[in-house]
Amino acid sequence: MKRAIPLIVVLTMLLSACRAEVRISLDVAENGSGTLAAEVAINNQLKDLIDQLAGDSEAIIAGLDLGLEGERSTSLDGDMTVYRTEAPFTEVEEIEPAAAGNFSFFELRLDDEGAQLEAVLDLAGELDLAEFPVAIDTIDPETFDAEISVLLPGEVQEHNADSANADGRLVWKIPFDEELYMAAGTLYPSGGFPWWLPGLLALSGALALGVWLAAIRREKKSAAVLPPAPEPPPVEHPADATAPTQARPDVKSPPRQHSPFFDFDDE
Repeated sequence: MKRAIPLIVVLTMLLSACRAEVRISLDVAENGSGTLAAEVAINNQLKDLIDQLAGDSEAIIAGLDLGLEGERSTSLDGDMTVYRTEAPFTEVEEIEPAAAGNFSFFELRLDDEGAQLEAVLDLAGELDLAEFPVAIDTIDPETFDAEISVLLPGEVQEHNADSANADGRLVWKIPFDEELYMAAGTLYPSGGFPWWLPGLLALSGALALGVWLAAIRREKKSAAVLPPAPEPPPVEHPADATAPTQARPDVKSPPRQHSPFFDFDDE
């Protein structure tokens, strides 16, 4: 990438309608896999200019050293032809050796809480600015632009990027006269719907149903071994109140006695 930049800058300065872009991108998933890519994009005017001055633009641009070993591809993006080199990785430990061509320092840490990135991008390290074809401060960003973007897993909490996109991608403008220090930190979201809750409720319901069925089986088993309850004794009914009562015997009065002092004659 370092040796490709001066050539691209010179060519874009030749015609005001020429435009070129240099992009480096790093995409990392939560499991540590992802892609590191470097690409150069030129518009049709610059592509035609290269064809006139140097021959086959496809072979020249596609053969530029982008500081990365990987799969190369060519695609169209509007009026821009994009030459891309992409290096996939399956774990973060593979990024540092792949990034060595463009980074002087690179460290990415993933844990249960989020991601932490700290890196130094050094595209100016091998450039002799005294021999650079144009003054750095005269490069028009409308003609030539260079940037690096990083997408980390989780929600961005802190960064020193120049901008942050809605999807969480962080973007830094690449300087040519100094190193670029990059730092960012993310956290995995803790809110949202707890997808483990339905499983927990289902497990709790199954356990409760099992306990209830076991209790019913125990009750049925206990009822089967108990002796039958004794029959209640017969109830004695009182005598019939409507039965005739026994007649009382006649009681005769004693005979009247005559008093010697009084004479009680019958009237």
